[in-house]
Amino acid sequence: MKRQCFNDHWVFYKRDSDSKLKVTLPHDAQIIQERDASAPGGSAHAFFPGGYYIYEKSFDVPAGWQDKCISFQFEGVYKDAKVFINGKEAGGRPNGYTPFFVNGDDLLDYGAANTIRVEVDNVDLPNSRWYTGAGIYRPVWLWIGAKSHIEMEGIQISTLSISPARIKVKTAHVGGDVSVEIRENDAIIAKGDGDQIELDIPNAKLWSAEKPNLYTCHVTLSENGAIVDEVSETFGIREITWSNKGLFINGQETLLRGGCVHHDNGILGARSFAKSEERRVRIMKEAGFNAIRSSHNLASKGMIEACDKYGVYIIDETWDMWYSHKSKYDYATDFVDNWRDDIRAMVSRDYNHPSVIMYSIGNEVAEPATAKGVDLAKEMVALLHSLDSTRAVTAGMNLMILSRSAKGNAIYKEDGGRDESSEKKAQGMNSTMFNIVASMVGTSMNMGANSK
Repeated sequence: MKRQCFNDHWVFYKRDSDSKLKVTLPHDAQIIQERDASAPGGSAHAFFPGGYYIYEKSFDVPAGWQDKCISFQFEGVYKDAKVFINGKEAGGRPNGYTPFFVNGDDLLDYGAANTIRVEVDNVDLPNSRWYTGAGIYRPVWLWIGAKSHIEMEGIQISTLSISPARIKVKTAHVGGDVSVEIRENDAIIAKGDGDQIELDIPNAKLWSAEKPNLYTCHVTLSENGAIVDEVSETFGIREITWSNKGLFINGQETLLRGGCVHHDNGILGARSFAKSEERRVRIMKEAGFNAIRSSHNLASKGMIEACDKYGVYIIDETWDMWYSHKSKYDYATDFVDNWRDDIRAMVSRDYNHPSVIMYSIGNEVAEPATAKGVDLAKEMVALLHSLDSTRAVTAGMNLMILSRSAKGNAIYKEDGGRDESSEKKAQGMNSTMFNIVASMVGTSMNMGANSK
């Protein structure tokens, strides 16, 4: 599948408005509005109001595309996105941070002009505890491929060992025969054929924060001797192990000097550009950091690629809430029906990035104070390990929040927001409850055997 930029020549407007703007993506629909001291999102949303936003783009589809597979990739749309192609609903995603694909094969008019429309519902505020921005704030891509093709995000590269270095390459594809080349700069250092192959990498240069060495995996798909598709993936060779003795990268004990980083980019608002993400990572690395925790949602692809380049470990986090609200209109409403898809999308996107060393299944959630929440945590960990056995699973747990929730004195009200009336009841918490909850969390977060 060949990827083309699809960020230009969009038209943006608010529902029920006659004012239309020509915009280039990524675009933050919230930051361009007038601030209002009475905005329901309050300071968390920087006093910007919400809205129902519409993006439209007209584009020509050649007649020759009728024999191809056409998909659209959205790296992030905040939030409750619905995508329409020529007036027909084609897909979407309620989570404002999870990337998603939309297939256009049965909806396009070939040899004619077509229209894609994205509707974004950010009306109800507050829906977060920080500034989210809104709209199509991360890049959009058009994917074009033959009927026989390598699946999008269909290549998985795993480090099997580092001494000697050996990797496994799995390729998901439709039709054809797979060939793999591992390249260091322009030199081919290993190659093989097959959907799932193992390759030795001679004199391998390992990836770490100190030496972020990267390789290229070039995969081709052939039919009758002719190449019908080809994809290149950047990856690093590194081994992660962990135990009660600590975290080890390539056999070396590693301490994380990290910081939590939210997704916005200052005066750019929520807009995510590769250069802006790289700038942040570079500044943090120069300041002495070697790790980032994406707070509290999936990091952008641009940030993860920058972490690969500069040598920064990243803990890729999923959510700030599960099924209990922290803000009145946050993702808790959609969580139960969608958390599995969110996890699958994260692993599919991030599997080959050496900088991603752990997945986090949540930030300061209260649900593991109950048996239901512990069972859910176990289910999440099991799903992640079934999709990716090479990384640890963690979570940002706050024992005060868990203890209070277990005692029926939750910090957050049932419909979201801090419960100020419960503050007085918080006094008198005892260490016994902390120990009970800590034991429950430890059980749910069991990371299993050492991995690579």
